[in-house]
Amino acid sequence: MAHPRADSGLAPGFLVASPTLRDPNFDGTLVLMAQHSAEGSLGWVVNRPAPVRCADLLQAVDPELRAAARAVGRDRAPVLLGGPVQPERLWVLYRPGVVPAGEEELAVGRRLAVGGSRALLDAVVRNDDAGPFLLILGYAGWGPMQVEGEVAQGAWIPLGLAEDLVLDVPHDQRWAEAVRRLGLDPGGFAMGGGGAKA
Repeated sequence: MAHPRADSGLAPGFLVASPTLRDPNFDGTLVLMAQHSAEGSLGWVVNRPAPVRCADLLQAVDPELRAAARAVGRDRAPVLLGGPVQPERLWVLYRPGVVPAGEEELAVGRRLAVGGSRALLDAVVRNDDAGPFLLILGYAGWGPMQVEGEVAQGAWIPLGLAEDLVLDVPHDQRWAEAVRRLGLDPGGFAMGGGGAKA
């Protein structure tokens, strides 16, 4: 099966952390890029687990919501640390279709969407037909031309969007799989520690 190669478009797509990246917030990470423009960029780290379980997070939001999610077997989704900006903000990454996208949801390619509304969270965790999803705390943001500078310095390697990398590959294998899809050997990368702004 052919995999997408690195390309010039940064969003939608991925940023793969390289060995020259020295920011502990992004060391060894894979970032799903949703927006990139002259005003700045927005994305989520999709391979760093949060120190909280889905069931506990849902319990904190609403005990009834946790009970409803448990009843349909959807209280065990991965919870990830999406980045250092607003780490208390909860995002839902999902496959649109069964769950209709609302006005606040952001399409990332054709088969992924991200949103932060309570209505979306309810719809995704209560619906056992909604498909796989991730809960993400915080996000990564870059100012104007910041991400371009970091890519030019070799801190990040762009990779074209592949939806399966986010929802089908286990989170602890996503960075290595992304490196392989770039045609590189993950074992040859000695990850170090600028990155996105907090």
